[in-house]
Amino acid sequence: MDEGAFVHHLNEAYGIAARRLIFIPYGDSAYSYRVEGENGTRSYLKLFDHSNDSHRQSILRCRRYVPFMWELHQTGRFMELPCPFRTLSGAFLLSLPDCTAVLFQFIEGDTLAEAYPFSKHNLERVGRLAARIRKSTPFTTTSGLAVETYDVSFSEHLIQCLEQLEHLQPGANPASQLLRELVIPQQTRITELLHQITGVRERLVLDPAPNVLCHGDLWGGNLMETADGRLVVLDWEAAMLAPPELDIVGYIGDGLGHFLKGYEQELGQQMELNPDLLRYYAYRHHLRNLTHWCMNILQRDLEPDQLDNDLEMVRHHCLNRLDTVEASLRNAADRNI
Repeated sequence: MDEGAFVHHLNEAYGIAARRLIFIPYGDSAYSYRVEGENGTRSYLKLFDHSNDSHRQSILRCRRYVPFMWELHQTGRFMELPCPFRTLSGAFLLSLPDCTAVLFQFIEGDTLAEAYPFSKHNLERVGRLAARIRKSTPFTTTSGLAVETYDVSFSEHLIQCLEQLEHLQPGANPASQLLRELVIPQQTRITELLHQITGVRERLVLDPAPNVLCHGDLWGGNLMETADGRLVVLDWEAAMLAPPELDIVGYIGDGLGHFLKGYEQELGQQMELNPDLLRYYAYRHHLRNLTHWCMNILQRDLEPDQLDNDLEMVRHHCLNRLDTVEASLRNAADRNI
């Protein structure tokens, strides 16, 4: 479908006056666009391609988390998020023959993606936000949100990608060749970590921890500071009921104490961290992301900007962090003593 036809469908469904779409090379499970309309109006669009297997899975998640985001915002329980718009017929998703779209409030601001290492102030702010999300757990009983099952089914796809890279032909596209240069030197390490998290998973399944509401992906790119100083939480696709370590694991480095200071103040109680859960979540996060980016580059027909973004993520937000996990876990263990 060309852009003009899609914009026409968008305007009819939502009763808006969109004029054009600006592609944003951001996001792993959907295409992102800024929708520009008359009189300078803006909204944010997530577009899911029905021919993309990852996007099809994301559509299923949308049906759970998008209505929940809307409810959190409309009831005032948690308003620091981009509220989804409903179509004129009341639907949260716009389903077309080749794609599915979800439209959100556009929030002006800067994400914290380039703000690492976070200041003490920001670490405490994020900790408080994570705890506030957790405090919404009582309102999830009818949400239909996913519940943690400690899934590692992505490992099969990652192994296939490693094999494909190992036997990559000289005439392969440049993005695949760059990916091979990044990944193959760490192939043994990646395989060892897959075996390690599978073993940890077996222990967790036998003795599961209590679940709370978690955002699931509280990294700087999903945190936006607005012009008036508010901190807003973006992209709730990974939201689920899981042990609280899921939202804490991204902060187990040197800033853990400051993150937990804000978290525990907001929660009103002290946290005792489970090192098995933190280890599992840390490595699963990196390896699952690596799987997604490898499949994007090797198996999917993507825009050049998206390929560049995915290579950048593999290089600077995944492979370079695998060897930092154990040192960070020691920080968490020391805190429990």
